[in-house]
Amino acid sequence: MQQTRAKMRAAIQPTGRPHPLLTADAAEQTAKAADQLAADTAREYRDDSIGLSPDGVVTALPGAVAAAMQKALPHRYTPELAAEFATEMIARLTGAKTDCPVFADCTDTTPGHYDHYSHDIKVTGEDGSTILDIGMVAVSGSEHHAIVYLRNEEFTTAAALRAKTAELRLLLDQADEMADRVLGVEAGE
Repeated sequence: MQQTRAKMRAAIQPTGRPHPLLTADAAEQTAKAADQLAADTAREYRDDSIGLSPDGVVTALPGAVAAAMQKALPHRYTPELAAEFATEMIARLTGAKTDCPVFADCTDTTPGHYDHYSHDIKVTGEDGSTILDIGMVAVSGSEHHAIVYLRNEEFTTAAALRAKTAELRLLLDQADEMADRVLGVEAGE
């Protein structure tokens, strides 16, 4: 039972902090409900009345989490949050990495992570230094839920970013034209 409580606490608070949507007492209530659910499941498993295999546990987990949350946390329960918790628990049980359920572009595959990021899109020079990079960041507790950055400029709306990328397209066209005028003459093109 203690192992179950520890695993549930790790699933609910993988970073040692309660999920932003859960209060500390809600996390404790969920852990108690999980203990009861684990005890019931263990009793049923021992009775072999339903014969839960490891695959059966994984199959039953989403429904069990939803039922536990509806009972213990009716004021916080949503099907999406229950599914997110179940996905995180299944990933922990199976050792699988999961795609981020919050942001499709997030590259953190750690189950239960709260801070989201992607820093992998960049153009580099011949020496490997970064010329231009784009990415996204969403830090738990931040004023803005998410930002997309373009080098050193941060954007919180798609419209603002699109306006800046339009300027960059114009700049790149001008760079091509300059290269044709300056370097094309030099090379005899």
